[in-house]
Amino acid sequence: MNGICAQCHLEATETYAKSLHYSVRGFANSLIDFAGDPNALDDIHKGLGEVFNLNCMNCHATCGECHVSRPDSYAGGLIDQHRFFSTPPMDQTCYACHGARNAGEFMGTVGFTKDVHYEMGFTCVDCHDVSNFHGTGVEYASMWEKSTLPSCTDCHEDAVSGNSQTEMHNIHGDLLSCQVCHASANQNCFECHVTIADDRQSLASHSETRVLFRIGLNTNVTEERPYKYVALRHMPTAADSFIEAGENLIPNFDERSNWKYSPTHNIQRLTFQSESCDSCHGNPRIFLSEKDLRETDSLANWQVIPPVPAARGN
Repeated sequence: MNGICAQCHLEATETYAKSLHYSVRGFANSLIDFAGDPNALDDIHKGLGEVFNLNCMNCHATCGECHVSRPDSYAGGLIDQHRFFSTPPMDQTCYACHGARNAGEFMGTVGFTKDVHYEMGFTCVDCHDVSNFHGTGVEYASMWEKSTLPSCTDCHEDAVSGNSQTEMHNIHGDLLSCQVCHASANQNCFECHVTIADDRQSLASHSETRVLFRIGLNTNVTEERPYKYVALRHMPTAADSFIEAGENLIPNFDERSNWKYSPTHNIQRLTFQSESCDSCHGNPRIFLSEKDLRETDSLANWQVIPPVPAARGN
């Protein structure tokens, strides 16, 4: 990060060098957790190191891949000749890497609806502080450690429990994340497996996708996310996802759930689960259950299955 950009933007390039967008450290730490070995990625030509080098590192982004060209992992090429964008166009940059899930849901290309904020003309940077992209100079282990992640109540202070004119906000308090009531169905991926080319120079992956909505338990309660119930998204990793790179590469697979907390980006004021009390209470269809679990899922998913709230009046 000491190239031509640093000549004028030294502070930004110094913090960006430690950012998650540049280092892809979130992916790396996920694989290391699965492996239970801090050195699991050291050999870039073998095992998980090969998978990370040929796949995850494709998401690594340079300054130019946002501010003047599209990310190489998407399509590459200049966005608008040699024009430099102080605020990169969302549909050419953010969407390029995040379009299969959050950005696609936000813009309505994935799932059943656009996000209400997108329909009002919002872009990613209206909610995400610049530090979410450039970093802060701190080497966070994952995006969840960032101190400046957006929260619904940053703008919707009138929705805070105990301070809201909406009765349901006050009743549910910190019991529910906002997405439990206000998110639409999201993109879920299953059974991901990688294939490595014969020359070991490229890697492909394939998985099954389904658009659905599930609510489950928050297994990592924090001050920022104190909720009991959260909206979920299924992550596609299976115990044998990386079998082409070696045997038993992720022995800790069953210690991490596939169904995870999701900050779904397709918010609507009214959703099918918030139409009435009974649309949620006593409606087992929208809560994660045993029948949602696959044989290839992690055993830790059992910790995410919630009790279904009783129907109204029961």
